[in-house]
Amino acid sequence: MQRKGLVIAAVIAAALLIAGAWSFYAVFIKAPTALAHATAQGIQEFFNFTPRVKIDQTIVIEQHAPIMEVATVSRQLMVDYTWSHTWLGSTKTIHLIGTFTAKAGFDLREPFTIEIEKSPLSVKASLPAPRILSITMDSFRIAEDESGWWNRISSADREAGVANLQSVARTQAESSGMLEAARTSAEERIKDIVQRNGAAVEFPPVVVKE
Repeated sequence: MQRKGLVIAAVIAAALLIAGAWSFYAVFIKAPTALAHATAQGIQEFFNFTPRVKIDQTIVIEQHAPIMEVATVSRQLMVDYTWSHTWLGSTKTIHLIGTFTAKAGFDLREPFTIEIEKSPLSVKASLPAPRILSITMDSFRIAEDESGWWNRISSADREAGVANLQSVARTQAESSGMLEAARTSAEERIKDIVQRNGAAVEFPPVVVKE
């Protein structure tokens, strides 16, 4: 009878050990690994690149980007530029109005990392600082092109005017809120991907390099 009790106790102990091992595997290995691959796949499908993924500081998926940049925001800009120069009382003026398409997003040559903590299961997504990726001039028109009596507009003046119009467009894009919108758009998408896979995500502030 005593021997039978020992056998039963041993079976129960073995069952508890197996259950504990399975629970450990499910919580600390299977769940984080599944989350890592599901998150990487979701980002790849939406952004067309694979981020670096870590589980407890160990890299399990390396960053792979077949493209160099990913744009998350695109806007049309109307840009107005006026230049004038006076010499001996004679003034020449150039006034240009241009339309531009600006795109903001991320340079994928910089680290884009997903870090997964096993317990509690959570995600930290570290994104690079957003950038203005491109400014394309769609069209421009000359609103004013007026020479002075002896202060004539040259072809160099007109070329400089177009170059300055493009420079103003970049400055306007940078101050338009596009960079913040690009980061917010990426964060919302990543948050949706992570939450669909049963975890919470946080986004540490971006450290801008001087």
